[in-house]
Amino acid sequence: MASLSYEEGAHLLRRAGFGGSPDEIDDLSSRGREGAVDYLINFNQIDNTALQNLLSASFDFSTQGDITNGEIRRWWFTRLVATKRQFEEKMTLFWHNHFATSSSKVQDFFMLNQNLLLRQFSLDRFDNLLLKVSQDAAMLIWLDNITNVLGRPNENFGRELQELFTMGINDVVTGEQNYTEEDVKAVAQAFTGWDYVRRAPFAFQLKANQHDNSVKTIYGQQANFSGEDVITIISARPATARYLTWKLFNFFVYPLTGSAADKSTIDRFSKVYLNNNHSVKELVRAILTSDEFFSERAFFSLVKQPVELVVGAVRMLGGTYNPGTNARGSNTLAQLSRNMGEDLFGPPDVAGWDFNLGWVNTASMLERFNFANTFMSNRNFTNPGVFITNDQLRPITKPSSKKTVKRFLSRLGPLSVGEALGTLRAYLETGDNGQPVTYVNDDPTIDKKIRGLVHQIMCLPEFQLN
Repeated sequence: MASLSYEEGAHLLRRAGFGGSPDEIDDLSSRGREGAVDYLINFNQIDNTALQNLLSASFDFSTQGDITNGEIRRWWFTRLVATKRQFEEKMTLFWHNHFATSSSKVQDFFMLNQNLLLRQFSLDRFDNLLLKVSQDAAMLIWLDNITNVLGRPNENFGRELQELFTMGINDVVTGEQNYTEEDVKAVAQAFTGWDYVRRAPFAFQLKANQHDNSVKTIYGQQANFSGEDVITIISARPATARYLTWKLFNFFVYPLTGSAADKSTIDRFSKVYLNNNHSVKELVRAILTSDEFFSERAFFSLVKQPVELVVGAVRMLGGTYNPGTNARGSNTLAQLSRNMGEDLFGPPDVAGWDFNLGWVNTASMLERFNFANTFMSNRNFTNPGVFITNDQLRPITKPSSKKTVKRFLSRLGPLSVGEALGTLRAYLETGDNGQPVTYVNDDPTIDKKIRGLVHQIMCLPEFQLN
């Protein structure tokens, strides 16, 4: 079993989750590379009772009318911050972007159900996940399959199924075209009559009199294909294995290029999918334990998603997110993430968010700095919201300014900031009027200078990277 250093453990927890405390990182590192990944991906074995108790106390989804856009976003951010099963939430976030469905068109009640479905089947065989998503009301509404009927096929779902959910227009390794316009039309025919029952529990139904039972030609094969047949066929195509590998790599490891070496990497990992009965779990296990994942190229090579930024800061510093209740709740984190460009349950379009440099512009960077200010300056520790108390900050401080700066850089990364370390240290040793002062880690210093120090670290370019 390969060993796992503290820096590698922190890297793994930031990517497979959102980051954590030194104790959490030490625990992961002690398990070695394969053991740490096994611990994270077998998340059903991790006790999550505290989160369940918090959710029970903070949310009431007993009636459909209480399931609003604000409430489901507050609910997910509560999970993101408080869960012990970080990889469960990270995979749900991955699939939420992959099957990018939005509250802009779909009722919040169905968005919540889809989120639960993504969570439940996130590591299943891809065939099963794809079938569940395709038959779920949220997707049936989102891509108009409920209007896809015999004699009047709607190609929207059939087209995105191939272009965005499975293969892509062209094979990401060979560059060959994966399907034709005739395939799109035939696939749409296979899904005619797919609908859902308009009463609880809003289950999938096939309206037999609206389904096209004619012989269809798909990828050169002729038969009376059903929607289920199409999902089985597509899930087994090498192009799908490569496309999923490409998306997972870009999400968890580093941005892939069109180089021969990167194409070889995609091809190699795609065989894990094909040789393991299309298991998502085995594919992500292979990726997260790979030398590529722990390579120098991977460390801090991705721009943090806004969700990673806000949730990670709270988790790494040991701060508090008090979600409140449905009668008096806080949606601070959801609102801050939205301001930075990532509105959970509201991807910009069917292709999802534009990652990495897509998160960076003048306005979004200002919002990142505003978050740092909000988190560090909020001293209302009783109302719902996000905050960190002086008692939570105090254990991270040290008697010397140099060691204090290093402790916070370690907590928030670990980050290597070069000459900025001296600048941060000088900040602690400078008074309000610019005069030199002796640094002491007493309560007034913690409440003012330490909060300012963390604010500045969170505004550094290095903190924006994962």
